[in-house]
Amino acid sequence: MAGAIPRGAAAGCAAAARSPEAALAAYVAGTVEALAPCSSAILVSRRGELLMERYDRGPAPQSDASVNAESLWPFWSVTKSFSAAAVARLAGRGVLSFGMPLSAVLPEFGERGPGPFDRREVSLAHLMSHTSGCALPGRTEDGVTLGPEPDLRDIAIATKPGAAFEYSSLGMHLLERTIEAAAGRDYGELLRETVLEPFGLSSMRYLFEEDLAATAGSAAGNLAGASASPASRALPCSAGAVVPSQRRQRCGLGLYGTARDLLSFGERWLTMADASGTPWCDAAARSEIWTPHSVRPSDSSDYGLLWWLFGDLEGVVASGASFGLCALLPRRGIAVAVARNHIGPTARPFDYRADKRRILELAREFA
Repeated sequence: MAGAIPRGAAAGCAAAARSPEAALAAYVAGTVEALAPCSSAILVSRRGELLMERYDRGPAPQSDASVNAESLWPFWSVTKSFSAAAVARLAGRGVLSFGMPLSAVLPEFGERGPGPFDRREVSLAHLMSHTSGCALPGRTEDGVTLGPEPDLRDIAIATKPGAAFEYSSLGMHLLERTIEAAAGRDYGELLRETVLEPFGLSSMRYLFEEDLAATAGSAAGNLAGASASPASRALPCSAGAVVPSQRRQRCGLGLYGTARDLLSFGERWLTMADASGTPWCDAAARSEIWTPHSVRPSDSSDYGLLWWLFGDLEGVVASGASFGLCALLPRRGIAVAVARNHIGPTARPFDYRADKRRILELAREFA
């Protein structure tokens, strides 16, 4: 027929006509199929203007809990990027510095210690880039569960500090101990004072076993409204249970919060100003955090200081094992929060790096 559009061209026109919101929603829905049972939330803003907000219980929800703006999502290693913010704030106050050796505040690291390399060479930045080389002889590192709290005198340096990336729960434990020693205060109190409160992130919190036990069986257990207790608003993971936060592992994982607060957290990094408009971080500190310090060998992902970096896409990402993430395009002023609550085996193989890249690519369309 004269004037007919070829099938391939028609498909191209349809793709071109699809809105950025529809494209991102379709992509996340596809990942949920692989991660089922799983719920999802998607929020996008550009220079502080909310462009998209969507919640979906998914095809096989884990419980009767509502999924909405009040739901608390498990963020797992997204927590690490909150720790980066706390370090940046404390560095601005002169409490510590990225290059500070641990020996400055941890007496045990003032000695060479066991192992082939010298503990005195380990710096705060090495912990934050997962290149400290810290290990405990006879103990396997899984990158998530710390296990019994270690005696710092037993820690050996198995690889030269700064030389090799190894995702480390031990390193995050050491980061928490280092921050507390430098500031002379509990890490949870410091995080709330330096990041959560000034950023206006009222929902963000750790949920420990006793918090979950207090809510179990309560009448509010299936509610997710603003009046419900925080633990009752927490979404379960694929096994059907809410996963408790781990004490002495608070730098590495365990924060719960709303998807809106995760988006706001990203926006604070874009503007370098807190909720009141007061600067909380200078450009030099943010640049140091978003500069490549190491590379994960398994997929050649660039890592800064507790942030994943994608230089070719001009983006940075905070992500966690529950498949939640905060993706930022600083030059475009775009922030994306995607919350998913799946932990455990997936229906199909899942590529974390490809997921982060695809969300950044889709985020660029909102410019």
